Amino acid sequence: VPHRITAILQGESLLNDATALLIYRMAISAAAGSILLSSAVPMILLSTLGSLAAGYLLGRVSLMTLGRIEDPASGTVVQFAGTFGVWILADRIGLSAIITIVVYAMTIARTAPRRMPARNRISSYSVWETAVFVLNVLAFVLMGLQARTIVGRLAGQGQTDAFVLAGTVLAIVIVSRLIWVLGCGAIIRWFGRFGVADRQRDAPSFRGGVLIGWCGMRGLVTLAAAFALPAEFPARDPIVLAAFTVVLGTLVLQGMSLKPLLRLLNLDPDETVDREVAQARV
Repeated sequence: VPHRITAILQGESLLNDATALLIYRMAISAAAGSILLSSAVPMILLSTLGSLAAGYLLGRVSLMTLGRIEDPASGTVVQFAGTFGVWILADRIGLSAIITIVVYAMTIARTAPRRMPARNRISSYSVWETAVFVLNVLAFVLMGLQARTIVGRLAGQGQTDAFVLAGTVLAIVIVSRLIWVLGCGAIIRWFGRFGVADRQRDAPSFRGGVLIGWCGMRGLVTLAAAFALPAEFPARDPIVLAAFTVVLGTLVLQGMSLKPLLRLLNLDPDETVDREVAQARV
């Protein structure tokens, strides 16, 4: 996959999760009657701006701390403590914890690799990768354990309606992403015809847009959002079943068809990383 498309997919995944969970939180409060939508919009704006500022400032503080630690094990422990500490702090003061942590992580990621010794980076990356993998495995195990119980509770006509709903949501998720990505790319390329060279260059090609649109696999965040619904929430079982279907459907359908799609699109080879490695060796 071209390096730039990979960067787009990783970046939009972080920002999509952050904004979606903030809206989700407000929607749950509105459904429970504890918040009015008319007052929620200013709250969302204030929370978003405050989270952006807090994430950046806390990230700068963390960079100053990490730059002074030479022991790999100590540095990794401080990273874990700092990350969860930032989340807890943002949540306690009424900010969006997910947006705060995303900005915090991006602030660190842009500078920390240049300041941290190589031994610290290797240790840190290995530990975080293992931790994330274990958490993903536990989440999917939890999903499997709940799915059978939910299907059992949805007996008769309710079970059929729930499966129809889940299939419809899966189709909408896939198609709406393709329409959005390809439509935005076409609009940016159209503006590029009027002399806006930067927009023309920044827009993914049609083939790149198809790849980005098809890489819409859902995972841990979708499951966490569904499982976090209160037990007495209206229609919780069909919602969780729909989330299960979306995750399983996108991972299997889109994930397993990704390699044939890459062959079909025949994207131009991307040698960006190869050139950087060659320059570093020289």
